[in-house]
Amino acid sequence: MHVFLTGERQVGKSWAVRRAVDALGLPCRGFLTRFLAGEKGGSALYMVPPDQPDLADESHLVAVREDGKMRPLPGRFDSLGVQLLREAGEHKEALILMDELGHLEKDAPLFQQAILERLDGNIPVLGVLRQDQPWHSFIISHPRVRVLTVTEENRNGIEHEIMRLLREE
Repeated sequence: MHVFLTGERQVGKSWAVRRAVDALGLPCRGFLTRFLAGEKGGSALYMVPPDQPDLADESHLVAVREDGKMRPLPGRFDSLGVQLLREAGEHKEALILMDELGHLEKDAPLFQQAILERLDGNIPVLGVLRQDQPWHSFIISHPRVRVLTVTEENRNGIEHEIMRLLREE
C-alpha cells in the first residue's frame, strides 16, 4: 500500500510524514521539496534527496519565483525528478518519499510516468499531494494508493494510520 497525505496549506502534512518516517525507522529515498529565500528576497524551490534536506545547489533547483509567481524551470522535473525516483526504485529496503507534489509538475510527463512506475512497484511510497490538482487523478485513483486528509484535529496521531497502511499487503 502507498499513502499520500493531503489537506489545507500549513496544516502539518510534511510534519506528519516526518513523524511516520521516524517511527518506521526505514531508510528513505525519493525527494523532498524545499523553498529557500534567495539573495534578492525571491525564493526558489529545490528537489533534494531525503538524506540531504539542506542541499541547495544549482543542480537541485527546479523552480523560481518570477513576477510573484513560482515557475518551474523547463525540463527539471523530467530530469532531476525522474532521476531521484528511478534511484529510489533501486533500494528495495527503503521507503520512497514524494514530499510534495503540487501544480508545478503538471507539465512534466516523464516525471509523472516515473511516479506511476513507483506506484506500480512493491516499494512503499509515502507522499504529500497539494489539494485540487487535476493531474493528481492517476495517483488518487491508483488501486494501491490510499489518500488521507490531514486536519488540525487528526495531525497529532495520523502517523499511526500511515504506518498501519504502509504495512498492508
